[in-house]
Amino acid sequence: MKNVSLDSTTITLQLWDTAGQEFYSITEQYYRKADGILAMYDLTQSASFTAVRGWMDSQHQALFYECSAKTGRNLEELMAELA
Repeated sequence: MKNVSLDSTTITLQLWDTAGQEFYSITEQYYRKADGILAMYDLTQSASFTAVRGWMDSQHQALFYECSAKTGRNLEELMAELA
């Protein structure tokens, strides 16, 4: 759970981590009622980027944020956009 404050409203995001499952194995049951999806990849692994790119091509209104799980770079901005 991640609480994000926008103006005077607090929005709670429920985030699920699929623990590196291949994107093609994630079925609609995981995201049927979702308002948004974060598809992440490892910049140091080209196969990781290739796998997520194909999956993202099937989504509408996709945004791209370059973030770092290691440093936290752009994570707050991403969460605000998602909220």
